[in-house]
Amino acid sequence: MTRMIRRLSGGIAILTVFAAIGGLTVFLPGSLLIHEAIAAADPAPVHQPDPAWVAPDQEKAKKRAQEIVPFVEAVMEECELCRQMRLREMGLGIKDSASAYYLLDSPIIKKSEDLYGPVRFKHNKHAAQLKDCALCHHYRPLDENAKETTRCSACHQEAFRPDHPERIGLKAAFHQQCAGCHQEMKQGPTDCLGCHNKNVPDHKELVMLSGKPQPTEVTRECLRCHKAAGEDMLKTAHWLWKGPSPHTLNRSKHVEHGKATSAVNNF
Repeated sequence: MTRMIRRLSGGIAILTVFAAIGGLTVFLPGSLLIHEAIAAADPAPVHQPDPAWVAPDQEKAKKRAQEIVPFVEAVMEECELCRQMRLREMGLGIKDSASAYYLLDSPIIKKSEDLYGPVRFKHNKHAAQLKDCALCHHYRPLDENAKETTRCSACHQEAFRPDHPERIGLKAAFHQQCAGCHQEMKQGPTDCLGCHNKNVPDHKELVMLSGKPQPTEVTRECLRCHKAAGEDMLKTAHWLWKGPSPHTLNRSKHVEHGKATSAVNNF
């Protein structure tokens, strides 16, 4: 079978060459069938991914992100320069990093709002570029047994803690530290969608409709939550649709013909 297909393919190639020399155009409708037959006779191996495989670093980061560590009440008081010099004298660097990759997805923040997805943070890449652990780990716990570079959520948790009003919340700490540094260094994203994916909620749990809803019922249900979006829609060109309509019978020069005036919305 394979030998016969190769002979046919060779014959077609010769005809094509002769046609090119003579300046002729040859249409070979059977060539597609031959290529399909070749593919069927000698199928290329298809790699099937293992459904049980997971990314180890991602799974580790997910698990770590859900941990809530004890709140650090007291921190060591030292000036910024003093801390920088002390950490350098200790030789603290990437070799001491517990993980190269973190997922910033703390339940502390999600408890109050959940509009955006988690941030994928390459810890070691930032550490290698900055070469100064004290820029982010600006304080350490007063407890001598604590790690020198404890995680952000140990000192920054809920916003406006009555017992520590000087501490900003975890969300503010992330934004101030990350976005502020990106702006100052003119590197990296500084807007919401530059770091996050927008977290669209599952509407199966939100939408309440009958089994066979009417179009107006669907619109009314959408507007129940998205009232502002509905008001914005009434100001768009899509809704106003003002201007000449050259392809509309008897309305080619009518500039007020549209969904807001005389046209019917059929969807």
